[in-house]
Amino acid sequence: LSLSSGRQPAPSAVRTPDQRSSTAPSASAAEPGATPPRSDRVARRLRERASRIRPFPAPDPRDVRVLGPEDLVVRIDRRRSAVGALRITGSTSAAWESVDHVVGAATADGATAGRAVTTRGNRPLVGYDGSDVLVALRHVRELRRALVMGRGSDRLVVALHDGTTLAVDPGDADTTTILALSVIDGELELRAEPFPRATHDGDVFAAFGFVLSAPTVGV
Repeated sequence: LSLSSGRQPAPSAVRTPDQRSSTAPSASAAEPGATPPRSDRVARRLRERASRIRPFPAPDPRDVRVLGPEDLVVRIDRRRSAVGALRITGSTSAAWESVDHVVGAATADGATAGRAVTTRGNRPLVGYDGSDVLVALRHVRELRRALVMGRGSDRLVVALHDGTTLAVDPGDADTTTILALSVIDGELELRAEPFPRATHDGDVFAAFGFVLSAPTVGV
């Protein structure tokens, strides 16, 4: 006498090979070389941003009329630092150093020393355009630092492509003001550096650690 109710047990759910192969791959099984998920890209950018050098706060040139004892430093944001050209009037000489440590100098009357730095557009990274110094901001990340000196009767005046202008304090009988430019993580910083009136630009170069590069052979 059987004690079962007469019902047969249900067959177990077993996938066939065809059913297993039709299962969609998980999102984590991305092919090599595929674009990483957006969340990964965002996380990487946030890490890069957190690792950037964070300089001390400095005013925008639009908020300062004269760069001098009252306001020694201004800083241009990254976007405006990379557009157009920075024009400086009233100078007598300038020196520059690229990120590759190529150092050169020029005067308003056409004398040059060291080596020029030429951008991909075949224009000087820093140089004279007539009597004005031009800094090619489109290639500003190729520039490490620069100095602009004015020994004449005119004061230095800085002009940006957006119309912003900024005068530099001329100093006094014993002291002149050197305009020092430096690039920090794509942002151009302008600083007024008081300096004793020297008889030769070489005194200024030495004080700021500028060592002129040897000229290119054949140029």
